[in-house]
Amino acid sequence: MENISVFSIVLLKEIELLEKIPPLQTMIRDAVIKREWAEYELFMQSIGEIGSQFEVLETEREAIFKSFQAEEKPESFYAWAAKLPMDKKEEISGLYRKLKMITLQIKISNDTLMEYIKEAKSAVSGLLERVYPDRRGKMYSRKGVEREADMRSVMVNSNF
Repeated sequence: MENISVFSIVLLKEIELLEKIPPLQTMIRDAVIKREWAEYELFMQSIGEIGSQFEVLETEREAIFKSFQAEEKPESFYAWAAKLPMDKKEEISGLYRKLKMITLQIKISNDTLMEYIKEAKSAVSGLLERVYPDRRGKMYSRKGVEREADMRSVMVNSNF
């Protein structure tokens, strides 16, 4: 029973960590839209730190869960949880469900931001093709060597 309490605590810590990510994702999205790259880097660094902390907790959670598996054939989480006493089953299942929901929310937010970036890149590429039709979508270095088009800033007018 003590391991189940430790398992519950680890799940709570994971949820607590993941709940810090959605506000950071909002700030990242705003930084991308406003092109505030220094802030973007700070927010990404914060998410990286949360990810590192989460990885440690996830490894601990997996080890505890594996210690519950007496059989050689591992059970799914919910099959294992169904065997617990009712109060523990409800607590652990609720925490696990919450963890999965937060993870899904984070994934959807990431996918949305990546779709925005992909569309912005497509728009910039289309603009460059219209501005420089002779390049046929290709980019060249200062020495005239063809190179991969990237998302670096383009200076259109340097007069202020």
